[in-house]
Amino acid sequence: MVKSIIEGVTAFFLDCPLLADGVFRVDALGDQPQEYTIETGIFNPVIETYIDGSSDRRYQFNFGSREYYGMDRLQNIANSSFYEDFAAWVEAQSTAGNFPELPEGMHPEQLAVLSSGYMFDESMQNARYQIQIELIYHKEA
Repeated sequence: MVKSIIEGVTAFFLDCPLLADGVFRVDALGDQPQEYTIETGIFNPVIETYIDGSSDRRYQFNFGSREYYGMDRLQNIANSSFYEDFAAWVEAQSTAGNFPELPEGMHPEQLAVLSSGYMFDESMQNARYQIQIELIYHKEA
């Protein structure tokens, strides 16, 4: 059993078959490819609270990566294509009911892609790309 949401989310994405060999971090991303990160965002976690004290909640985060980048059109297309495929994988997992493991008393209900993958910053040798994702879950009282 995981002790935190970020622990469960990280373990879930480590199993994604689209990820190349590389370093996987939380709330950090190095300056050399190939690296991945999950970074928590700023959001209101409570969607709805029920009379019994339970609630429906959200956990929003960015999945980011450091990719090779430059004037090579094919490399940049490959970077963008990865994020199209990654978004499709996330949506397929949600449709199939495959979710991150959550701490006791929390039950995942949906994974949603909130933004397409986009380049966040770049140099002439590599770039940071990211996609925003939301996990909807129910928390018992």
